[in-house]
Order: sequence, then structure tokens, then C-alpha cells
Amino acid sequence: MSETSQPTVMPTTNRPQNANAAINADTSRLDGVAKVTGRAKYSRDYFLPNGLFAAFIRSPYGKATLVDADEAAAKGVPGVVEVVLDDRKEAKYQGQPVGYLLADSPNAMKRGLKALKAKWEFEAKPGSCLEEVEKIRPAMENDSASGTFEKADHILEAEYSTPIQTHVCLETHGSVADHRGESATVYTSTQGTYAARDGLAGAVGLKESEFELVCEYIGGGFGSKLNGAGKEGAQAAKLSAKHKRPVYLFCNRKEEHLDTGNRPSSHVSVKLAIQKDGTILGGQIHSWGGAGAGGRGGGTSMPSGRYRFGSRGDLERTHEDVAFAGGAPRPMRAPGAPQGAFVEELILDEVATMCDIDPIELRLKIGSNSEDRGDMMKEAARLIGWDRRVKTGSQIGVIRRGFGIGQCSWHQSPATADVEVIINRDGSVVAKSGSQDIGTGTRTAVGIGAAEGLGVPLAAISAMVGRSSYPIGPNSGGSVTLANVYPASFRAGEDARDKFLAFLGSSLGVEAGLLSIKGGEVFNDGKKILSWSDACAKIGDAIVGRGHNDQRTRRADEGDGHSSGVQAVEVEVDTSTGVVRAKRVVAIQACGRAVFRKGAESQIMGGVIQGLSFALFESKIMDRSTGTMVNPNMEQYKILGPDDMPHIVPVLWTKNQTSPRSLAEPPVVPTAGALACAVFNAIGAPVRSLPITPDKVLAALRGGAQ
Repeated sequence: MSETSQPTVMPTTNRPQNANAAINADTSRLDGVAKVTGRAKYSRDYFLPNGLFAAFIRSPYGKATLVDADEAAAKGVPGVVEVVLDDRKEAKYQGQPVGYLLADSPNAMKRGLKALKAKWEFEAKPGSCLEEVEKIRPAMENDSASGTFEKADHILEAEYSTPIQTHVCLETHGSVADHRGESATVYTSTQGTYAARDGLAGAVGLKESEFELVCEYIGGGFGSKLNGAGKEGAQAAKLSAKHKRPVYLFCNRKEEHLDTGNRPSSHVSVKLAIQKDGTILGGQIHSWGGAGAGGRGGGTSMPSGRYRFGSRGDLERTHEDVAFAGGAPRPMRAPGAPQGAFVEELILDEVATMCDIDPIELRLKIGSNSEDRGDMMKEAARLIGWDRRVKTGSQIGVIRRGFGIGQCSWHQSPATADVEVIINRDGSVVAKSGSQDIGTGTRTAVGIGAAEGLGVPLAAISAMVGRSSYPIGPNSGGSVTLANVYPASFRAGEDARDKFLAFLGSSLGVEAGLLSIKGGEVFNDGKKILSWSDACAKIGDAIVGRGHNDQRTRRADEGDGHSSGVQAVEVEVDTSTGVVRAKRVVAIQACGRAVFRKGAESQIMGGVIQGLSFALFESKIMDRSTGTMVNPNMEQYKILGPDDMPHIVPVLWTKNQTSPRSLAEPPVVPTAGALACAVFNAIGAPVRSLPITPDKVLAALRGGAQ
């Protein structure tokens, strides 16, 4: 059973705008102390006695054939247990496995791989997304919207692109499988405890009831760990079942960049007809997604539906996924949305400049259907100091300041979630959910829900998550987890309370309907009669309450809420070096009634940070001749660091927000677009390709749009 910490309660005084915005105002996440002190044990931390260590044998090139390997030499390395090469020796992308090696220590594993001396022949010029787009572009040219252009006062014709972004999970993908003959435990870094368990039964060779999947802590996933235990978990489970010894198989940092998915690159070509008042009449939008060897999954959410891009029939929209010799995409935080919002928001600022209209005024004019987003934009403008914004292209100094704004929206998805609340005779209370906590605060939400439903302080609750032996919970994808687990936890607390009071009423000879629990004490008709410990001492066996949430209960929820948001960004651009510094970000986000304020604020800030990193730094750089990634590490693959961090102001939107709604993914959507607009405002030329690096800024200053 995992260790839980007592809640750390400290009022947050530096964000008064969020006072009273959540069910729990001042509690930090329950696992915070365990994480910062190193007590939290991640799947990667399980080094079990008598364990074996496995690694995949992988292609070092984009498209290649294994022509020779010295298996005998590898098997001869002391400590190497197995060397197995697949019959298929061809690889479609760098990092694709063609076999595995098993050893009794990490050093023996590394020496065995080296002794293998694998020889590969690679296909020169395996292609890239952009090259493939150029090949098919002529077939996409179509001027069927020419009638629309004849009505236009302006035409915007431009191309936008975003790079491949890898997930960069701090805890890499992998599993530790411990098969003990008639039972097993698999420690997996996963965003779906039950999906991982269900997918491993065949590999483990046991019934689902005979082994347990454990993921009590996870060091990042961002969508890439939604595929159950993945190939790493399946391989570890098979080898553990075969040898009846624990098997450890985790990707190293390079493998993590190459073969665990990515946010696909995108290329968008637009030709839009625009009236002088900023109305977009329609036109053409063609997009291509870099789908790598997978050949699909490269979609771009543009237009998003948040703005009107012409009436039906006046906008031609096409998309095509482009295959090339690179790793395939996997879901990544708000799939398709950040790259689409980057294009959409920058287009709007270009239209606003073209028509000499304030960008917020234009968005209010062509915004689709959200009164709240309109109000959010006005509030974001006030908080960021939009009145300090000067006309785009009007600055001439070396350091130029810019402002940009963007929007997001998100759907609501019901999911099955069960929670169990157990009152023990010693006064302890345990709340259990099998759902994993990927960092969104599921463990804390389970504890708060149980405490609220039962009527005891949060300190009385031990919240346990991330084991397949616990009640079923949803996969952490689509921002569904907390919004569905919290109601189940609250109902479980209520159910436990009702059963407990019914027992006490019978035991004490009083009417159960007059009994209540407040602050962990028992009252009869408003008068305290028992402390919590004295009341619990009367029960003979544990009392178990259960709560459930699914599509049916979700429909019955009469509460209000949505997950729309607006972000405003202020930047400084050094026109002598091209360096962009984000100075402030105001992030207004609705998420229904937030469960705990600090967790919600943390989620918003985390989304902004990842969005800024996408906008300014991250890019998987490919060698177009060999199909290899030239920056598969965390030195050359840049992510936002502490020195790059702006002041972020998270604002929880409370207007008509009464029930919990999704939060994790929406805040990452608008950031890159808002920042690109701010850079455009500062330097007077749009940078239409992410990341917005100094060379692109300088090129834009020299020659216009980039």
C-alpha cells in the first residue's frame, strides 16, 4: 500500500483573484511532500532482487535493413541471458525494435549490445514531412473558392508550420514485471491502470485476477502512455513469465525521443477572402500532418469553431496525413489543438492588422458563440495591460514590446469511475481508486471528495490510487479523470456516512435520521454525542461505502460549467539578437467548480509552460538523408527552463461554474498562438513557423513574414 502524507494546508495570498474559487481553498496536493522528498516510488524505481534487465535492439537509421549481427559474441558476454533477433530485419524508422537482449545486470546488457556489432544498410534520403508535402502539393491546388475571392477587399495567402514535439516524460516509458509462478505484479508507468492490466494478461500468462498492475506515481505521460503498458511492458511481462524472475525494461532518454510517440508536425496553407471590416468570407485551408511511419494521426484542429471562417460552402478545407521514415505520433496533450490554435490566432492578428482593427475587437466580432470567452478576453486585456499595446509595426527601438491573445475550449466526456471509502474500527478512513494520478491531482481529489461526502477533515483520509486491485477508474486521457473520479469519491463518502450513521442509530437506540457528522464528530439533532474515534470504536468490522460515476450519472448532474479559456501574453523582443522573452502570461480558465485551488492553478500554469516551450524551443530535428534525429537528448532538444519562465497569472473563472469540469489539456492550447501574435505585434512581421527562434525573428525583421 502506498504511503500518503498528511495534507499541508497553507493559505495562498498572492493570487486573491482565486479566493473562494474551489471546493478546497488552501490544501496542497496530498503527495507533494512524498514527491519533493523522494519518498514517492515510481515504477522505474523498482529494482527487485534477482532481477533481469532487458533492452530492445533498435534500428539506428530512419529506414534500414539489419544485414549482420554477431549473436554468438553477444551471448558470450558474461551475464547475458538471451539475445533474440526477429525474423523481420527491416526497420521503417530510427528506434524501431528488431529484437531484444536480456542480461542479469545493466552493465552486462550494455556490453552485450555493443558486442552484437549490428550492421545496417540504410536507405538514403528517406524523406521528411515537408518534402512529402512538396510532392503532393500540386494535386491539392484547387481554386474552387474563386467566387469568394472576387468579393474580397483583402486576400491573406500564407503558409504556417509547427515542428514535431516529443513528450519528454521525465520518467521514461517502461515496466518492471515480477512473475512469481502463480501470481505476478507489474509496475508500469502508464496513464491507464486498467488498460495496461487488460493488455498484459496474454503476455503474463495469468488471469487478470491473478496479477496486479501498479502505478502509484507517474513521471509524466502527456498522452504518450495511454496505450496500456506498451511494447516495453509486454516484453518485460513475457520475459518475466518465461524466466520466473523480475524483468526491468525502461527506455533510455534517446529511445524516449525516438519510439514513444510525438505531437506530429503540421503544415498549413491558407488563402482567405477578407472584407475591410475584418469579416472572413471563406477561402481555402489545406493542412498536412507529419504522421511518420504510422501514416496517420497528424490532424490539425483548424478552424477550431471558436471563430467564423466564412459560411458553409465558402470555405474549402482539406487535410492529408503524410508518411515518412520517422516515429509515429501518439496523443499529446490536446491532440491537434495547439498547432491549430497557433495558425488560427496568428491569422486573426494578421487580418486585424490588414484591416486596421484591434485584435480583441476582431475576435469579439467574429467569435462564434461564447459569451464567457468574450468576457474572459476583456478581463485578460485588463489584467495584462492591453492599453499599453501600440500598433503593430510601429516600434523602432531595439527592445520592442508586444501583446497577443488566444482562446481555447474543451469538451466534456463522461467516464466510468468507482471509488471505495472504508471506515475502520481504529478511526482510520481509506479512500481507494484504481485510477492513476498523472500529476493532475487525482489522489488529492479522491481524498477531498471522500472527506466532503463523509463529513470528516481531509487529514482523516488516506487516499490510495493506481492499483488494478482498487475500484476501476478511467484512463487519464482527454482530461476526463478528475472530473469523473471526484463525484464518485464524494458519493462513496456519502454512502459510507449513511451506513455508519445507520449502524450508530441502531447501536445507540436513536433515530439515524437525526444523526450527522461534522468535522469528524458525531451529532444527534445538532448536539455532539461522540468523537470520531469513540464512534468508530463501536463498529465490529469495517464499514465500506461505494460511489460510482458514469454517463448516466453525468447526465443527471444539474450543475453548470465548461472548460473555455483565454490567455494574454506580453513579450519583449530584442531586435539585435532576435531573442524573444515572454514577460507575463494571464491565463483565464474555466473548469467548472475547481476541486482544489492549488492543483487547478498548477494545472493552468503547467499548460502555459508547455505551450511556451512549444512556441519558443521544442523541435525534433531530423537528418533528411539518414532519417535520424540529431538532437535525441535534453541538451540539444530544448525545453523551457527556469530562466525563460515569465510571470504567470492563473485565473479560475467562476461565473456559472458549479460542477467539476475538465482542466488539464485546455490551458496548453492557446499559448503558442497568443505568443506568436505578441511577437508579430512587437516586430511588425509575422513569424509563421514554430519554434520562434532568434534566426526566424531576425529573418522576419529583414524580409517580412517567416
